[in-house]
Amino acid sequence: MQKKPYSLWKRRLNSGRFVYYVRFRLENGAWSTAKSSGQTKKTTAEAWAIEYLKSGQIVLKENIRFSDFADGFFDYDGPFIKSQLYRGKTIGRRHAENQNAEVKNHLTPVIGDLKLSKIDSEVIEELVIGMSAAGKASGTINHVLITLRTILQYAYKKKYIQHMPIIEMIPRKQKDRGILSVEEVKAFFAQEWADKRYYAFNLIAATTGMRMGEIRALQRKAVFDDYLDVSVSWEKGHGLKCTKTGRSRYIPIPKRTKTALEDVMLMTPFKEPEDFVFVGRKREAPLDTHIIQLNYYKALKGIGIDKEARQTRNITFHSWRHFFNSLLINSRVPIPKVQTITGHSTDRMTENYFHADEYSDVLKIAGEI
Repeated sequence: MQKKPYSLWKRRLNSGRFVYYVRFRLENGAWSTAKSSGQTKKTTAEAWAIEYLKSGQIVLKENIRFSDFADGFFDYDGPFIKSQLYRGKTIGRRHAENQNAEVKNHLTPVIGDLKLSKIDSEVIEELVIGMSAAGKASGTINHVLITLRTILQYAYKKKYIQHMPIIEMIPRKQKDRGILSVEEVKAFFAQEWADKRYYAFNLIAATTGMRMGEIRALQRKAVFDDYLDVSVSWEKGHGLKCTKTGRSRYIPIPKRTKTALEDVMLMTPFKEPEDFVFVGRKREAPLDTHIIQLNYYKALKGIGIDKEARQTRNITFHSWRHFFNSLLINSRVPIPKVQTITGHSTDRMTENYFHADEYSDVLKIAGEI
């Protein structure tokens, strides 16, 4: 007589009622963890078990720890990323590395020893509370939750867990990124600059929308007569990496920006194609981020924007990217072309960088910066 692929037994609830629980036989002959059928009669509980078997949601392997399953989950040559790329998803190497870092820094230390089947809504709530108590920003917490959800969804799909816990994002109050007005931009670049490198660095950001890491990574071979070839970024601890989206793009540059670049390239002693335009203390690395920021803040202070005003208005170096994006949109540049230049992957992301223009001369500003 063939054994049934499930077993039933009654469990008394706090209310005094009996409910049938079910265990399913796994491929290795062991039994799965108990799952409530919600039924009070044996016949209906058996019918529920049969239907559940038909649904194909019985786990293939249990008792796997989160750390064992999640370690290297987002490796670029791993099965998960490969499956996403095969389906046409756009995933940059940097993004994958960041998610692996979130697993290592935020998830494994807290839930690494738990079995996948034990990670429920209560565990996730405790994770959120702990991160919040540690002073983590809501955006950081949500990124970690998205990473966890991706891992558990894959575990559910591969039948390592029997159900997918609910993971809710926490409300995020994001302060709008401030940008300089047209007159402030004119004053910013009209100042006397003791070091041409920082003038050129800021001018590139203002007239191309390039990220700081992309400008730092700019090599002499990527500078052409009327455009820049942006295919890499410089990341702390990693060096040259692909851009944030993993895509290369060509960005047209105004004549004055090109002239400022040429001035910097003339003054540097390193002239090989692979050399950085903005070389740092050593030939092998570009200008230091901290020094770039200090010179940026100094220039802001020169036009009356001190530390307090800068923080109140939420103006950072990344504000140049918002500024440039706004110029393009206000100049009626088609959204697909804006995305091609700035490297945004979605319409929504481009809209997030848009700032309504209140200036009558905004359509001329690109040529007057």
